[in-house]
Amino acid sequence: MENIKKYIEFEPSQKCSVTDCNKKANYEVYLYDYYREFNEEFFEQDYTCPFICEEHMHLNEKNASGNRRPRGYVSYPFTNKHGAQGYTRYQPVKEIYSELLNNGLLVPNASLRIDFSDINSQLIQQLSRNPELMYKLDPRKFEELVAELFNRKGYEVTLTPQTRDGGKDIYAIKKDAIAPTLFVVETKRYSKTNKVGVEIVRGLYGVKSAERANVGVIVTTSSFTKDAIDFASPLNYELSLRDFDNLKEWLSEYK
Repeated sequence: MENIKKYIEFEPSQKCSVTDCNKKANYEVYLYDYYREFNEEFFEQDYTCPFICEEHMHLNEKNASGNRRPRGYVSYPFTNKHGAQGYTRYQPVKEIYSELLNNGLLVPNASLRIDFSDINSQLIQQLSRNPELMYKLDPRKFEELVAELFNRKGYEVTLTPQTRDGGKDIYAIKKDAIAPTLFVVETKRYSKTNKVGVEIVRGLYGVKSAERANVGVIVTTSSFTKDAIDFASPLNYELSLRDFDNLKEWLSEYK
């Protein structure tokens, strides 16, 4: 993210930018938009609230109103106070500035990035040999796994904040020669016998429509009820249901 326009440089003692908040900053805040006509993404540090703590980030999302779509507008209580087109995205400071968070000292972190990449590859290879191990992943790790699988298929992927996703866990953009396609993805790391019901499918369809996304995708380690399948079947160009067997097919590419 070194090419993104920034107004305030991060310091290890950085506080939340919300007025009268003295908590340490957990996220750097960006204004994001997408220009379809130029096939370009726009990122810029939010100068009205460049850093935010965990608590205010959740309040910011909870009380937001508007459409998170290209050239749309979202109103927030703490961010985007200049009323620009686009919507807020957050990046954990511990990921961007990990080299500055060791008591304020500059330490190399390239090896950490390499190790993280290796762990992802090893995990995927292990799961490709034994897909049943997916049931032992915690839900967030399962989200990360699905995001990585989409990433390897050529999608531009963003995970939503961990504790409040608003009915979706992943944004995935697929670009082609005509126009980009925005997918909203919800993951459900369920047991074999706990099928995904129609309520969840209806909910994701509502999220997809509200955010003007092209396709909603539900990825689960279990399967879907008949009602869920019946609801999605007439909407096959707008809703995609992917179960344990589909995940096994995706993972089989990495044996």
